Amino acid sequence: MDPAGGALMLAEFSVWWLSQMRALLAVLLGPAQAPDALIVAIDRLDGALPPGGAVLLRRRGQERRLHGLDEPPAPLPAGLPVLLRLPADGLLSRELALPRAAARDVQSMLQFEMDRLTPFAAEELFWGVSTQTQTQTQAQDRARHQLRLRLTLVPRAQIEALLGWLAGRHLIPGWIEHEGGRIRLGAGAPRPRRQTALSGLCAGLALACLAVPFARQQLALDEAAARIAQRAPAARIAEGLRTRLATAASGRAAIAAARRQGDALQILAALTQALPDDTSLAGLSLKSGGLTMDGQSADAPRLIALLAAVPGLQNPSFTAPVTRTSDGKADLFSLRAGVAE
Repeated sequence: MDPAGGALMLAEFSVWWLSQMRALLAVLLGPAQAPDALIVAIDRLDGALPPGGAVLLRRRGQERRLHGLDEPPAPLPAGLPVLLRLPADGLLSRELALPRAAARDVQSMLQFEMDRLTPFAAEELFWGVSTQTQTQTQAQDRARHQLRLRLTLVPRAQIEALLGWLAGRHLIPGWIEHEGGRIRLGAGAPRPRRQTALSGLCAGLALACLAVPFARQQLALDEAAARIAQRAPAARIAEGLRTRLATAASGRAAIAAARRQGDALQILAALTQALPDDTSLAGLSLKSGGLTMDGQSADAPRLIALLAAVPGLQNPSFTAPVTRTSDGKADLFSLRAGVAE
């Protein structure tokens, strides 16, 4: 799928999803769609001041009249947003069919195209836009890749005098309320308390969702650190015992290795008894479980049998040919024998 087609499908889905959520919230929240407010209800826009109409108080979706606009003002509840309600003939509206791609920034697009869509420039109007939800045309709109909106507007010149007169009576509307929604009058208009509370609650929940995984991880780390600290003394004792065992094992291994090489004194005593008097040794070595001897004897071959009979010696053999001395009286030999453990 090409990127342009994917972006268009995403825009269509976003518009559909927002319309469904708006309908669902209307059912679930009920009174939240009509927040507590002071309502300045105007009966007619004929330029007369004071205008015909009244100030209403809306609480929990129920409205009651406080006083008429041509009557002395009565004390008003503090902290409530002020809404302006105009007569039906004071509002202008028209239906728009825009490309679905415009759904990403409807406000900016209408701001730029206002003088083409209406006889007025955008700065000459108070205006707002709402989504049309007629189910019989939604399928056709999706097939045509269109977004159906309703533009509602009021010329500024028509109500500027009225707004100035209301401001003199400490009534400063932030919105124009009409059947299809609201039109914002000023950037400084107070928001309904329930909307502010819900916004704060949503922000708090979002922060909590972000913080919970980190908090759980930190708790797990703290718990692990506490367990390690609790078991540290036992670990130190175990490490000490392990070191002592390793030292003892190395000592035993050294003793065993020495035993495998044989007892030098016992071997020397056995050789002294086994070798005949006519035999003399020029060299004797005991290393790595092996005994080597160099010397001369009147009869060197018989030494093999004599050494084989010595306890602890195994497989005696000559390591070099036996030769005679220069005077011919003795044999020169070099032999080796294994030492049993």
